[in-house]
Amino acid sequence: MALARLVERIERTLYVHYEDSFVYFFEPNFEALPPELLIHLFQYLNPSDRSSAALVCRSWYDAFRYIKFQRAVRLHIHDIEFVDNGHPLKGLMTSFRYFTDVCITKVVFGNKSEFWSEFGDGIEELTLDKCVIWKHKLASILKYMPRLRRLNIFNCPDLFKTWKLIENTTVTWNLVMPELTHISLARNNRFLEHHFDYLVQLAPNLDSIDVSECFSSIEARQRVIMLNHILEFVRTSRTRLRHLFLCGTPIDNVFLRGLADIPELSLRSLGLMVCEKIPTNEPGIMDLLRAQTALTHLDLSKSLALNDSALIQISHSIPQLETLILNRCWMITDYGITAIKSLVRLRHIDLTNCERITDAGLVGGLFTHNRRNVRKLYLGLLTNMSDAALTKVSFEFCDLVVLDLGGCSNSINDLSIQYIFYHMTKLQELNLDCCAKVSDAGITGINLEEKAFAIWDIELCFSIADLVGLRSLKLSGCYKITDYSFQRCFNFKELKEISLARLLQITDRGIERLALGCPSLEVIDFSECRTITDHCIEIITKCEPRLTTLKLQNCSLITDKSIKSIVENCRVLRVLNIRGCIKISSYAESKLSAVKSLRHLHGTTPEVI
Repeated sequence: MALARLVERIERTLYVHYEDSFVYFFEPNFEALPPELLIHLFQYLNPSDRSSAALVCRSWYDAFRYIKFQRAVRLHIHDIEFVDNGHPLKGLMTSFRYFTDVCITKVVFGNKSEFWSEFGDGIEELTLDKCVIWKHKLASILKYMPRLRRLNIFNCPDLFKTWKLIENTTVTWNLVMPELTHISLARNNRFLEHHFDYLVQLAPNLDSIDVSECFSSIEARQRVIMLNHILEFVRTSRTRLRHLFLCGTPIDNVFLRGLADIPELSLRSLGLMVCEKIPTNEPGIMDLLRAQTALTHLDLSKSLALNDSALIQISHSIPQLETLILNRCWMITDYGITAIKSLVRLRHIDLTNCERITDAGLVGGLFTHNRRNVRKLYLGLLTNMSDAALTKVSFEFCDLVVLDLGGCSNSINDLSIQYIFYHMTKLQELNLDCCAKVSDAGITGINLEEKAFAIWDIELCFSIADLVGLRSLKLSGCYKITDYSFQRCFNFKELKEISLARLLQITDRGIERLALGCPSLEVIDFSECRTITDHCIEIITKCEPRLTTLKLQNCSLITDKSIKSIVENCRVLRVLNIRGCIKISSYAESKLSAVKSLRHLHGTTPEVI
């Protein structure tokens, strides 16, 4: 009945009736659609598309403000003077919007700002990246965020350099954030024990901590001290801690043994880098894997000492695993990878750069009767994978959303890619970087030497146009691709990112068809394309109003005319790379200051806006 009433409302509001003499006119009245229907339809759009749709009318804007959609929007403030009367804070202070996710990068915090008291109540995630900030300033910001759930502090060394041990006892400890459940201090933050203690004590309900890539560059003695301190924190928080990330830091067997021996610790996510050879007597990693049977996310990237025995233990002990990342685990062989066939709940598999894996391991480990759960598959740089194995992958993983085959030049050819286009029609991200065997015939399905399907007198072939939902496409280094592919197949309304670096046979004819067929492009990479001209840039800048990133590194034909087109047409451009464009003058480069949205400029001289 509820559905019937909704359909009746749609039929009643979708068309407006006008009477003129004896002629009746009907025209759509989309702004009168029920709000619940608009919200349902908006779920199929990505954040940038929803933002554009919100400009249509008031009812569409109200649907855009649905809380679930607001959480998908990030306010990114980059490289400004953080004062209320300056840009962009001056405009934000008069705005009636609120933001749940705020990211601040390359900002020097100075005088007191009313921004935090104005917007802090709605902020649920705060990221500080490469900022100059000190402890008192951080505390004064956090006190306005009672709903903060996630705090990320990346690359902020000044925060910890100026923060002395004595401050922990002199500063009032009444700042408590009960909603804060995740703290990340990843990416080169050299903090000490008292820094860590202060931050974790802010969050009495903390269940997730990320200290990845923090201790790899410090001396061994200090690293051991910090790891032991982290271990002690895990021990005291064992009943509530669910997510622990220590990626990028060499972990020894002593730490792993200590982690494995903590009673009542039941993690859901774990990230480690195992670099010490696994001992035969009391191996810590094996005991840890046996203990953490509730894991759903396991990241062992760059674990150069991880062997087949550990992978077999994972398959036996952790049946609920949904994400398995083995990027650059060079010791893994076919014997170990075959064991993961028992992990039937996997949704995300990353075997990038596991160079010892061959067809036998892929067939034995990946192909089971139930692989339709998998949504993301990363097989980049698997140089021992053949086109036959890739063909089997395309048959088994029909529901993939992300497929990464970058660097698999041995297995990707015009025939094997045809099976991808036929079976994996749900793909949204496809990476074919450096797959140099792919040509126009494979992309378009025209003039193939061997058809994908040939039965009696029936021959079938397919094209990239079958991937109608494609949002990201990387073709860098596929030098056989020409204008013909763009003219025949490129009509992707949802495509946001495309990489065409080192394509040497594309001209303005192909670029014009690309721009007209893909009107939603935001990121374009033309690096080292020696045939890209000023006319190509003029077409792109005029036809792509959402363009935020444009990479033109080492495009030798680009001149000052391209800079003029960028200045005149680009309104939201944030990143521009013209390094190596020898025909662009310094005078023309200085004109880029007129592009108010530009944040990163990689110019002919090393300079950043």
